[in-house]
Amino acid sequence: MYVKEKLSFSYKAVKAYFRLMINGFYYRHYYCEGVENIPEEGTPVIMVSNHQNAMNDAMGVLLGVNDRKMRFIVRADAFDIHPWFTKFILWAGLLPAYRLFYQSGEDLGKNMETFRLTENDLRNGHSILIYPEAGHQSRHWLGFYTQGYLRIAFETAEKENFQRDILILPSCNHYNEFHGLRNDMLIRFGKPISLQPYYEAYKKKPRTTRLQVNELVRQKIRELMLDVQDLEHYDDIDYLRNSAFGQDFARSIEKNPDYLPDKLDADRELVARLAANEIPYDEVRGLRTEMESLGLEDRQFEKKPTLATVLGEFLLLLVTLPLAVFAIWPSVLCWAIPNHFSRRMHDENDMFQGTFVLAINVLLILPITFLLTAILEWPLIGPWALLHAFALAPLCVFEWYWCKLWRRMRSDIRFLKARKRTPELQKMRRNLFDALKVIVNRRTN
Repeated sequence: MYVKEKLSFSYKAVKAYFRLMINGFYYRHYYCEGVENIPEEGTPVIMVSNHQNAMNDAMGVLLGVNDRKMRFIVRADAFDIHPWFTKFILWAGLLPAYRLFYQSGEDLGKNMETFRLTENDLRNGHSILIYPEAGHQSRHWLGFYTQGYLRIAFETAEKENFQRDILILPSCNHYNEFHGLRNDMLIRFGKPISLQPYYEAYKKKPRTTRLQVNELVRQKIRELMLDVQDLEHYDDIDYLRNSAFGQDFARSIEKNPDYLPDKLDADRELVARLAANEIPYDEVRGLRTEMESLGLEDRQFEKKPTLATVLGEFLLLLVTLPLAVFAIWPSVLCWAIPNHFSRRMHDENDMFQGTFVLAINVLLILPITFLLTAILEWPLIGPWALLHAFALAPLCVFEWYWCKLWRRMRSDIRFLKARKRTPELQKMRRNLFDALKVIVNRRTN
């Protein structure tokens, strides 16, 4: 029997704080689609998603579901970061999943306790979020799905004598960029899948039925996300979809390339058309490699930087330099400390970087620096100390944009230095994009 779980004031307050920091500090835009597909509270549901950005994926779902406390099954090594952090994530509803790739074989037996707790939560009508890939991917593609979530779902149904339906809710998370601040995040929920029609088949052939349902769930998630299966040419495809070619393609099918949900749909269509045709990837790679060797960016070929452009960027940096120096506190801490913990995870693609930048700043660095700033500056400047303390997060954002402008100016200087090569590259790029435009439009002719 479902008993509505009352959300404590502390849980609501922490969630509101995270929402403020994610929407106002960490991400530029947060989008959530398909909320109407989430089953009503009290329905046993397992949300299943692709996994691309460690804890940030779960945070995105948490902000999209407002009427209940979610349970999350996450990598067990997240519970080894620090005892205080472990207490917090347990309180927030996270449970550990032990994987052979990350833990020893002896630890796998601990999953039985997690399975037991999860089954009890399902029987009580709660919602569970699981990432069956067993680890986050470093790119926009869908990996192999383990069947642990279906084992939990069907065994829960069995304990209920198959009289109660268990729902699987496909979902996806998507980002325009994985690293750094001020990117865009999208959470998209699909239509729930009822397991009730599979109960009779499961009674006879449980493993075969789980395989069948697993493939169905995986396919539904693929239909929501950007799944680039051509890993051999992934970097070339990534360049094309993020270049002016990809933006123009989005506009050609009436999608706004600056609106992440539209851009995801356009990228899905572009990737499908690339896969359906013979693409001169050698030429794409040649252009991309040459540009990277010179330190050039695709944007520079759409609007060529000039000496006046560089001077304008330099003057803007110079004028705002005092504020950039002032914003070093706490910006250096907000970047250096999370990077230290990220390196300790031995994650070669730095996919934990976003998790630590978000979690450590929101939970530790910004609150502590807020208190230190207010306490230490109050005797000197009085109430102005509070103004400075509340401005710390915006100052970090400013510092990020200031450094981004610095990197942009350096890139524009490299463009000017490479002016002997840029006409040739411009011609190569234009001819390639024109040829690709013809190729990807064949399907609609």
